Amino acid sequence: MARSEVRKRVRSAVDAAIDSPTPSKRLRRCRLVDISYNDENQDPSYDDAENDEIAEDDEVEDELKELPSQRHRRNQSQTPSKPNPVTPSTPRHRDAFGSYPSTPRHAVMSAGKLFKRMTPQTPLTPTNIQTIYHQARQLFARGAEPGQLVGREAEREKLTTFLDRVSTSSPGGCIYISGSPGTGKSAMITSLTKKYSEVDGVRSAYVNCMSIKSSKDLYHTLLAALGEDGSDLSEAEAISALQKMFSSKSKSADKYLVTLDEIDHILTLDLESLYRVFEWSLAKSSKLLLLGIANALDLTDRFLPRLKSKNLKPELLPFLPYTAAQVKNIIITRLKSLMPEGKETFVPFIHPAAIELCSRKVSSQTGDLRKAFEICRRALDLVEAETRSKHEEAAREKFLQLTPTKKPLGESINGNNSTGGTTPRSVYQITTASLKALTAETAPRASIGHLNKVTAAAFSNGTTQRLKALNLQQKAALCSLVAYETHIRTMGKAPGAALTPSKTQTLAPTVKVLFDKYCKLCLQDSVLHPLSSSEFREVVGSLETLGLVNAVEGKAGSFMMPQTPSKRGRKVAAASGDEKRIASCVGDKEMESIAEGVGADILRSILSGEALE
Repeated sequence: MARSEVRKRVRSAVDAAIDSPTPSKRLRRCRLVDISYNDENQDPSYDDAENDEIAEDDEVEDELKELPSQRHRRNQSQTPSKPNPVTPSTPRHRDAFGSYPSTPRHAVMSAGKLFKRMTPQTPLTPTNIQTIYHQARQLFARGAEPGQLVGREAEREKLTTFLDRVSTSSPGGCIYISGSPGTGKSAMITSLTKKYSEVDGVRSAYVNCMSIKSSKDLYHTLLAALGEDGSDLSEAEAISALQKMFSSKSKSADKYLVTLDEIDHILTLDLESLYRVFEWSLAKSSKLLLLGIANALDLTDRFLPRLKSKNLKPELLPFLPYTAAQVKNIIITRLKSLMPEGKETFVPFIHPAAIELCSRKVSSQTGDLRKAFEICRRALDLVEAETRSKHEEAAREKFLQLTPTKKPLGESINGNNSTGGTTPRSVYQITTASLKALTAETAPRASIGHLNKVTAAAFSNGTTQRLKALNLQQKAALCSLVAYETHIRTMGKAPGAALTPSKTQTLAPTVKVLFDKYCKLCLQDSVLHPLSSSEFREVVGSLETLGLVNAVEGKAGSFMMPQTPSKRGRKVAAASGDEKRIASCVGDKEMESIAEGVGADILRSILSGEALE
């Protein structure tokens, strides 16, 4: 084979090689390169003339260089003769957050539609409009200033006589104020002691015993409330310091006025501490005037018999529950305080008939004044919501009347009209203006209908509250009665039962029969130790007192057949003791809530009545 001569290839030789017939694949590849090139994406800074000169210089240099390898030549044939295009730096999508949005100064009308600003507007005022009812609601808010106390004249007079001892040489004494919650004990004592604490030489202190954790904490709290530093003292040192303060024989010594609220809480901590405080105030040379407040009426007789043996008996002042007249007088007095001078005869916000209904409802239930205030506050919420909705509807109608069908094109800067007119711009402003125009005289008052809604919701859960207050044995006895009644009804409706049930199946159970069923249900799987017969009778009596169980008479005691009078009209003597028949007065829904809390599984087992089958 003849040896071929290797020489350098020039530009003309390369062009000739391209024009010469070559294999189809290489030709197709070269044509594809030429066709695929597009100068659309060419760099704008690319200059054809300048690059032609650079190409000629490259030809001279190629003549001096050796021929590249076959692989390099193949890659070179695929590479276009022109340089690679530069990708444009302009982003394809606009960055919406790259710059601040510009709000158009003019509203533009296009195709019959008004373009609106897309940027949100900042509200000028809060959405919640405060009305005149807010002042009335504050009068009945819990923790509000009671102002002038109304009623309790006899209790006020006795307390004033007792507190006048501060000005005497021997002010020692103790008074125990008792009463159910919401009867005004703490409010009256706070208002009266505030005046006496401002007297020279009198140091007063108020301590809520629910915050006391131990007897030592009690003594340290008393020292701190009276202005003494006893944090570093032990319990014995704190006792001696207090005794020295309260038993000083000096005539120029300070006098101490101490109020202990929820004093029965000390019984759970240390009974000796309670004895000690009472004895300090009842000593002959005592400078301590003690006021004890609690709910129990007979706390001193039941838990402090040693005071009576030492002839140290404190004075007693019971606060009875409020009557209907007292509740009505307090509510009317508070509402009239919002009226201007000269118009105190008008009762605003709540109609007098509705106040009468509220006072009678509360006095018949608990006599708790706080409950009456809560009912009044809810009634004010109802009438305020109705008044607000009516004003909003009226504002919408008025706004539609003020709005023309075609608005003229005008300049709008930040949503404000350039005309500067006084016409309200929205329904919200019209509603706000109308609600602010209401006064204590013109504001709609809560009626009997509003009070009926509130009282129905407030007192409908009375039975549920009584069920929750029962102990485990009382709940077990009631569940046994309900389970026995359910069992008798199920037997009467069974397919094989007689059409006319016997009297023993239809009569309500006696206390003796119920006690047997109660023991049977409790001893099943040893879920609960049953009571004795006498204890069970007491439990049934307590359930009857609470209205959860009713006593029924002999043949009239059936809970399956209606009661019919006898032909001669004679009444059957009511049975007593173990022969008394009883029936439950609790519904199925209310019984579902009884099996909760402590002993829930035991009560469910008894209520199922599986042992009676």
